[in-house]
Amino acid sequence: MKRLFTVLFMLFYILAAKAQEGGGPTTQQQDHNILSGLSGPNAGFGIKGGVNFAEINGSEKDLLGDISHYTSYHAGVFVQFALSDFFSIQPEALYSRKGYERNDSTFRFDYLDVPVLAVFNLTDNISIHLGPQISSMLFAREDGKETNLDRFNTFDYGVAAGFEGRISRFRLGSRYNLGFADLIKTDKAGRSVTNDIKNGILQVYLGIGF
Repeated sequence: MKRLFTVLFMLFYILAAKAQEGGGPTTQQQDHNILSGLSGPNAGFGIKGGVNFAEINGSEKDLLGDISHYTSYHAGVFVQFALSDFFSIQPEALYSRKGYERNDSTFRFDYLDVPVLAVFNLTDNISIHLGPQISSMLFAREDGKETNLDRFNTFDYGVAAGFEGRISRFRLGSRYNLGFADLIKTDKAGRSVTNDIKNGILQVYLGIGF
């Protein structure tokens, strides 16, 4: 976890430095560039949260039995740097609950998601988002009881894509996250397995920018 938070901190630092590029050598000019990168309808920072419609993808997902979608939530923060009127970069840090349901049981996986999105601003109020995402599993629970993380690949990576509409400081959007890493690492006996079973999640969210 320390490494993940270190990477996250460095990512935000590098993006902040990028927002300063193109300015002169003085502190005043650098401050102006930072504010320029964070100002306007296509930039800023804020909080967001919404509903998760989680599912399991992959050719071998039937190994889990007769499973169905799991509905939960996500919440976190975002920073959007405007590089032009059309293009922005938006890193986020989100606490996100994923998983699935089987019969009367709920299998829940709590993640820290860190997407870094390219934002294509079609207008001042409508944008398309696309980019990579890394995730770290924090907890695993079955019917509310915490289970051992040793059975799972706690690191996931994938892509996120969606669209967003903005009205004043409010942002309403929808996004799909597709994981590339296999969810399960070992079977119940502790033997290594390679199963095509991956996380997928549709998110609908509301954000407030500042």
